[in-house]
Amino acid sequence: MTNYVIGINSGTSFDGIDAALVSFKSGSLVPTFVNGITSEYQKIIKEKIENLIIGNGDIFKLSQLNFLLGEIFADAALEIIKKTRLRPKDILLIASHGQTIYHHPETENLSGYKVRSTLQIGESSVIAQRTGIKTISNFREADISADGQGAPLMPYLDWVFFNKSKNIKAILNIGGISNITITGKGIMPIAFDIGPGNALIDLISKISFKKDFDKDGDFARRGKIFFKSVERALRDPYFKKSPPKSTGKEYFNAYFIKKYFSRIKKKEDKLATVTYFTAKTIEKAFNDFVFPKYNVNEIVISGGGIKNKTLIKHLRKLLPDLRLSSSDKYKLPAKYKEAILFALLGYTCHLGKPNNIPSCTGAKKKVILGKIIKI
Repeated sequence: MTNYVIGINSGTSFDGIDAALVSFKSGSLVPTFVNGITSEYQKIIKEKIENLIIGNGDIFKLSQLNFLLGEIFADAALEIIKKTRLRPKDILLIASHGQTIYHHPETENLSGYKVRSTLQIGESSVIAQRTGIKTISNFREADISADGQGAPLMPYLDWVFFNKSKNIKAILNIGGISNITITGKGIMPIAFDIGPGNALIDLISKISFKKDFDKDGDFARRGKIFFKSVERALRDPYFKKSPPKSTGKEYFNAYFIKKYFSRIKKKEDKLATVTYFTAKTIEKAFNDFVFPKYNVNEIVISGGGIKNKTLIKHLRKLLPDLRLSSSDKYKLPAKYKEAILFALLGYTCHLGKPNNIPSCTGAKKKVILGKIIKI
């Protein structure tokens, strides 16, 4: 028997929605990619999301956008069903990550309680009602409630795919935030958020070049790198923290750029420097937390950052002894990998199987990630 699941993701770059249709054979947790679509947000939607993330919104706008994104996610699910000539009744479930608005897994003392928090929006009840399909969402809260970071979640998919690999693999995802998983046969996987992936690059591209991203890294390629600024930024406290750790755009934002790169006046130079800095954070993560413990010879890369030729060129030079491969090589399309992850998390939630990895998130125990909206 084959079970079809739709995974939906709107990442930290909030440029649009990725929806992936995957199939699972009975008795197997390995997802098989069937098809995918990407639906770009209208400009006004991007602005609404950005305003909430940077703190310019209010509770009314948050409530509205929660339901509006639910409608948009439902449309994406119905579109991929139509594209693959299936029917809603053929789909076991939809798994939606939603859009992260805020992620703060560090403990705060509030009114006598120790509180961690995260918030993703895109109302799953709306998705379920519009599609008529059981919908699972809210994949981070259970891990945070178990004293974890609620991130990264990608290691579960990486573990499912590569836990029997004879060679230890480093699985690098470069989205808005970059994260890494170390896994292979016979080892306890570790994972953590490295730092900014596309986040700072996209922000400078938007402010300085009026572009949502630096296509192929072309603007960065033209600029001069200010190495002293890179060295200063690498001394930021986040990079000294030992895993497990997670972060988001609430940390790597315009303030971070102003703090460390404001002395760079020419826009091409600023983008060149931040692109190189992004690559250096990845190199530093390997040197500090990976190489001392693991004999890794391959990096499997996914996420939007794989398209930034300048960034990848820096990585090849900084990590010359490692082979860089796209996750496409392993039948995990880099473009849809995060959507495939949430399809897997939704499917395992449906099965009642724990689907976090405490060694990666820092949670006290294994838990089942996801909340179910039944029809």
